[in-house]
Amino acid sequence: MLTHEGYEVDTATDLDSALGHLDGSHHDVIIADLYLFGGDDECLLRVVKASRFAAHIPFVVLTGWTTEPHRRLAIELGVDYFLPLPVRPRELLALLASVLTPAEIGPPRALRIGDPNDHSIAKGI
Repeated sequence: MLTHEGYEVDTATDLDSALGHLDGSHHDVIIADLYLFGGDDECLLRVVKASRFAAHIPFVVLTGWTTEPHRRLAIELGVDYFLPLPVRPRELLALLASVLTPAEIGPPRALRIGDPNDHSIAKGI
């Protein structure tokens, strides 16, 4: 959906590949599940918000984990935006439009975490 809307999207299937993408190029926003962990049980949101090179990138958690403790955890870890699943595509697009400044809209880039072959809004973004 994001590619169809003109966004340039990088995908990663795990924490290490996500960090590799972030270290190697510029990204305007990160969209990931709350619970994306690496081999050492470290969470992407925590790593990104603690890093010098990526802490400034807006982080959108798109997740099925929607109870109050999960929301509180995301806030404690420094999430910028929390979208519970299922999310309406227009809602995500509106959020991205509000997050990205006009200077960043040409062409936009996002780091998508998940299965690159899964194009459903509920599972792959």
